[in-house]
Amino acid sequence: MAAFLLLLFFCLVCGAGGYALRRVDRQAVEEDNERYYTPDGYHIYYDRKILRRLYGEEAAANETNE
Repeated sequence: MAAFLLLLFFCLVCGAGGYALRRVDRQAVEEDNERYYTPDGYHIYYDRKILRRLYGEEAAANETNE
């Protein structure tokens, strides 16, 4: 009986997960995620130190050239 209940629960979870995955608009998710990346491919949040260093050096170079 316990095995049957576990199997039934597993089937319900898989069915609900499959239904949820079919309802997700993948293209909208990808478009939403694109706004967090720079043209160089850096993630705005996770690569903050790299971006600060890159844009800090770029800003300092622009100030010395002007």
